[in-house]
Amino acid sequence: MKKTYLLLAFNLVFFNFMYAQIKWGVGAGPHNVSVIETNNLQSWNQQYKENFSPLSGFHAGVFSEINLDKNGNWAVQPALLYTNKGRKFSKSYDSAKSFLNDTSAINASWKINYLELPVNFIYRLPITQKVRFIVGGGPYIALQLNGKATYEITNASGERNSFNDKLASGDAVNKYQKLNWGINALAGFDFNDRLMLTANYSRSMSDFYTAQYTGSFKHELWGGTVVIWLTPSKTAKIKADQKDSDGDGVADQLDKCPTEMGTAATNGCPDTDGDSVPDNEDKCPGVAGTSKLIGCPAPDRDKDGIADDTDKCPDVAGTAKYNGCAVPDTDADGIDDDNDNCPGIAGTVKYNGCPAPDTDRDGIDDDTDKCPLKTGTKENKGCPYIAKDMLDDINKAARSILFDVNSDNIKTSSFTALDKMAEIMRTDAELKLDIEGHTDNTGSVRHNQVLSGRRALAIKTYLVKKGIASERLTASGFGSEHPIADNNTEKGRSKNRRVAFKVKY
Repeated sequence: MKKTYLLLAFNLVFFNFMYAQIKWGVGAGPHNVSVIETNNLQSWNQQYKENFSPLSGFHAGVFSEINLDKNGNWAVQPALLYTNKGRKFSKSYDSAKSFLNDTSAINASWKINYLELPVNFIYRLPITQKVRFIVGGGPYIALQLNGKATYEITNASGERNSFNDKLASGDAVNKYQKLNWGINALAGFDFNDRLMLTANYSRSMSDFYTAQYTGSFKHELWGGTVVIWLTPSKTAKIKADQKDSDGDGVADQLDKCPTEMGTAATNGCPDTDGDSVPDNEDKCPGVAGTSKLIGCPAPDRDKDGIADDTDKCPDVAGTAKYNGCAVPDTDADGIDDDNDNCPGIAGTVKYNGCPAPDTDRDGIDDDTDKCPLKTGTKENKGCPYIAKDMLDDINKAARSILFDVNSDNIKTSSFTALDKMAEIMRTDAELKLDIEGHTDNTGSVRHNQVLSGRRALAIKTYLVKKGIASERLTASGFGSEHPIADNNTEKGRSKNRRVAFKVKY
């Protein structure tokens, strides 16, 4: 009973709006409606879901519109509609597995008729003077009027039977809820405040049916609507009273030049130079001036936009802030004080007039410091000095790394040296390592290049597994490009087959 009173209250609000508002009209349109059903039935998806299909229907009723701004771009659109919803079911059965040992086909439909009250908030976007694009949405509430289920059954013998059932309403099992609510969306066009064409979508948010099993039942509707407005809008009346033939925003009754586009400042007359002096009175219509000089500009010798009679530096271009004089540059760094964040200290454009910072305070500014967060020396371009004993350990580790012949497989005897290298890298998290693979000139250039690269990559992979971040390591293969000994002797070739480590910050 409370739900019925709620719907009645909505209807009373609707008709009060319609009586007091700007315009009202009638509308109708076709739609397709289906049911979004979810349930816990194990056989639902395999045996039934695909046999349901949308039901065609229509909606019709009265529409009202309440403008929310003076231009009529934002509005509320209540409507009172008769609409039908539901779905269809169609299934054929194998003659050997017929339904109830006799039925070979079932066609059914469930149609529920509602009295529906949608309230949409809309926005109109002008496309031309007479056409506007409409988009909007809002809630709706619907009262069930009646419902009918229609069944057509074809028996295995070919005999057809059809019958109708009235759908029961109420809150109990196998009954249809009397009240239903949901959301709407629409988009379309409005033509001269007389005709509105929209595409519509709605979806119920409450279940309209209570089944014997656990399930959810919600309507989903797609359709179109044609609305004919029977009364002109208040906005249209205002536009008629404020006719603007030249489209300059000044009504004809106030426009001194009603056939020429102008501005409000010049009472609707053209003002080419925008100086608020209409062209028909302007002695310099192509140059912005002042009303004192009848549209002509005051003299400005330095052409800085400041008239000579107020310019303290009439022969030097300046700014209004400094009364026609140039902006000062106190620290003489080429950046004027207005744009200089450090006007008393010479700086650079990059730092808005301030000196380049020295984050690690090592006397080397961040722009030239390769290790701006770590104290270093000028000789190392701002990076810390790498101790000789560390370099000795690194070179010793590199010389101790061996691979299987013609392979990137690291010999187990090399693991101690690689573990030492990983320990060195862990002692300084900012230290980076270049891993270089080199070969002698035995074999093809291509083969040596690939082999040396694979060996360098194998070492990188080993160190990553030892916890060293991949981005701190680079692996490169140089093949036989950089020999350190004579490749014509076995001793020299042995030296050229090597791994080199280069540490840096």
